[in-house]
Amino acid sequence: MRGCRYHLIDLPMALGREKGDLSACLVQVLGGSPEDYREVALERLSLDARHKGRIRYLATLRFVSDQAFPDPTLPPGCRMVPAPESPDFTVTRLAHPPRVVVVGTGPAGLFCTLRLLAHGIQPIVLERGPRMDQRVMKVERLWNEGVLDPEANAQFGEGGAGTFSDGKLTTRTGNQFTKHVLDLFVQFGAKPEILYQAKPHIGTELIQACVVRMRQWAEGQGAIFRFDTALQDLRWSRGRISAALTRTGEEIPCDHLVLAPGHSARDTFNMLHRHGLNMERKPFAMGLRIEHPQELIDRAQYGDSAGHPSLGAADYKLVCNLGPDRAAYSFCMCPGGEVIQCASEPGGVVVNGMSGSQRDSGFANSGLVAKVNVQDFPTDHTLSGMHLQRTWEEAAFRAAGESYGAPAMSVEDFLKGRATGRIARQRFRPQAVPADLRRCLPDFVLDQLTEALPVFERKIRGFTSREAVLLGIESRTSSPVRIVRGENGQSLSHPGVFPCGEGAGYAGGITSAAADGIRIADLVAGSAPMVDVSALQ
Repeated sequence: MRGCRYHLIDLPMALGREKGDLSACLVQVLGGSPEDYREVALERLSLDARHKGRIRYLATLRFVSDQAFPDPTLPPGCRMVPAPESPDFTVTRLAHPPRVVVVGTGPAGLFCTLRLLAHGIQPIVLERGPRMDQRVMKVERLWNEGVLDPEANAQFGEGGAGTFSDGKLTTRTGNQFTKHVLDLFVQFGAKPEILYQAKPHIGTELIQACVVRMRQWAEGQGAIFRFDTALQDLRWSRGRISAALTRTGEEIPCDHLVLAPGHSARDTFNMLHRHGLNMERKPFAMGLRIEHPQELIDRAQYGDSAGHPSLGAADYKLVCNLGPDRAAYSFCMCPGGEVIQCASEPGGVVVNGMSGSQRDSGFANSGLVAKVNVQDFPTDHTLSGMHLQRTWEEAAFRAAGESYGAPAMSVEDFLKGRATGRIARQRFRPQAVPADLRRCLPDFVLDQLTEALPVFERKIRGFTSREAVLLGIESRTSSPVRIVRGENGQSLSHPGVFPCGEGAGYAGGITSAAADGIRIADLVAGSAPMVDVSALQ
């Protein structure tokens, strides 16, 4: 018997019950016996911590039943609906696949490559940085010895910038490919829990392993990955892209070029601007990283429930609106993580947050950033946002004693406008350097942060205490430019070029960038004659 498929949405669950017998939960709410419910599984699980004395989960259960439920009595806020049809991710293969070059192996470029292979297209993938093992070694050298390799760091190399991050897969875009992205991560080694978690998270060490497996599978299907191969220039013929030129002078012919360079490929942006690609300035955010003992955040968010085995390290999301086009907010919060050095250019300091799959460092950190509007850019030049970032990254380098340490300051001293003499315990590598962070950011950013911090203290007690440390600067929150594309995914000014992902200005994290890569692959494939249909393997 097939039965009917249902979703029981927002069912309250006490902590720990989410790991128990889900069929018993259905019996308790809907009646009957466990045998009345088949294929019972979690569809979604979110933490409800609005009431510190009554923290619980809200679960969506999917199940099949032959029973009728004409008017079930459900807990407040809970509802039952027929389960929607699962999305169909079948694709159309090409009779005569075009020559495609993909630039970048971040989530946009990598997931685009997987989707192109499903269409029967075997792309050549260019990555300026090295393979994962070599990249990790170079990043560790920066963190431990303060030695930067401009082509192998937390921005450049296999997997892109998301490889050294918290591995969060949360997205608010509602993209049709979001579930497909999560399914593929699980297929290549991520924990199945990400399929139902409201805030799915992989962890930096596991996302690195997933990326390598994806690349190895893609190579087995005919994709060619060229590491340590930077895009230097583009060639055109009759108004269309005809070849990619590498830094060694090699020309790689192509019919289409997917441009997924990441938000830090400044030399690539310069090259595109020189060619006159239609680009525009784009707002971003800039600020600092704030780090606390994880225990402080756990107590503030969970109250007496802190330490419960069903609760991981607590996170937070803070926003302070400060008037028209002004706001300060937390960004890329990393529970149980560490602040990391993400410099990619000599003479500049950039920080970000990262955490492992267990989120067990004992520290919590988050970006503490303010809006930077195009009106704040120093000039009307298309790349002026990029120049603004560089200016303040160089100021942070000087504040760190011309080293790849991070200038650091207590929150108390930052708010009182005094020099920091002592910094609380923190995890930053290679070292935190006591400095005046007010010299590392423009005044309009400092004003927004200064006004927002007391507001955040009222929301999370201890947020601005002596235990809180600020490290700078957080400047690569998103791309400061957008490479303008049309509905067909192609550059408005240069046909055959498909801007893609976060660096091109069309995504804001791992999942949205990966989904954009899938969409662009379908648009690339849609420009050629099609034949048989088969499922994505």
